[in-house]
Amino acid sequence: MDMNPRIRPENGARRPAAAFFDVEGTLLAASDLAAVAEPLGRLWHPPVLAALHGHAACGHLVVLVSGASAAELEPVVRHLGPDAVLCSRPRAPMRGQGKGYAARDLLREHGIPAARSYAYADEAADLPLLAEVGHPVVVGDDPVLLRHARRGNWAHLPAPEPRRH
Repeated sequence: MDMNPRIRPENGARRPAAAFFDVEGTLLAASDLAAVAEPLGRLWHPPVLAALHGHAACGHLVVLVSGASAAELEPVVRHLGPDAVLCSRPRAPMRGQGKGYAARDLLREHGIPAARSYAYADEAADLPLLAEVGHPVVVGDDPVLLRHARRGNWAHLPAPEPRRH
């Protein structure tokens, strides 16, 4: 999987929609990928993983978004095979407003209107990403995000279950 988000769908067809998935604490029940060892099986957050598979089945552009590096994300990418990955690079961290800008650029490049896009995220730092899409989904109990969710009638999914050792 090329970590370049500027990929094209096969045969040049336009995607009908896009879905952005924050990785740490949202798709995975882990907040730091550097500390994650494979296998990932018990770390997946089932409701978010089901949403990802649902979007993929509909032909939506599936995008992983993470502050981690490409190397740290490699096991997740290998397992899920997303269409694009927005991640940190040297001197270019992927966090805060950077996530929002990257999502906006990717939507523009693929000709997908914001109204036809989704984002799943778990913390206030992800608010710029959630603000760029027509269908934001708050995962967990971050009070800042829950406040925005109530005001904007955003969807909400529960937080991942605590890991048992």
